[in-house]
Amino acid sequence: MDRQVRFSGFGGQGVILMGIILARAAALYDRTVGEDGKEMRKNAIQTQSYGPSARGGHSKCDVKISDQEMLYPFVEIPDGLVIMSQQAYAKYVHERKPDTKVVIDPDMVLERPKGDVYLVAATKAAESLGTRIVANVVMLGAFREITEVVSYEALERALLDSVPKATHDLNKSALTLGTKLGREALDKRGKD
Repeated sequence: MDRQVRFSGFGGQGVILMGIILARAAALYDRTVGEDGKEMRKNAIQTQSYGPSARGGHSKCDVKISDQEMLYPFVEIPDGLVIMSQQAYAKYVHERKPDTKVVIDPDMVLERPKGDVYLVAATKAAESLGTRIVANVVMLGAFREITEVVSYEALERALLDSVPKATHDLNKSALTLGTKLGREALDKRGKD
């Protein structure tokens, strides 16, 4: 199992935190069972890059997950691509395979690529919880539901390890809402 994931958007959206949480979920909390019936741990590598402006500049976070040892840390062509800004769309949408699962926030990205595309209005959904600050967690929950890259339990545990305790309830609500939106995006895609 080798998965390459790219989260992209602009600074201030929590794109890098999304990657950190996913890598933590995979490496620390998610388990697979091998052919011999033994529990196996996954390996994860997370890298990040961002523009010169902390807020508003481009932001990208890549995560590689494997049940094997990895020697090369960089994502070449992602299996999963999350796009949360128009600028990120222009920069990263062409770096994908025909079967890459692309998850887009339609309120932040005006264009629609061809292929395996899922629309998740994470920013609007986060506003319904009272703050845009958890749009990244909503999107992360939707992405997990669409790709099943890690278990929900592992992702929730990694999320709660990564955010302040005072925000646990808000973040759990955001993750649950994202899961629901991911399921809806899958159902809609299945009917197209």
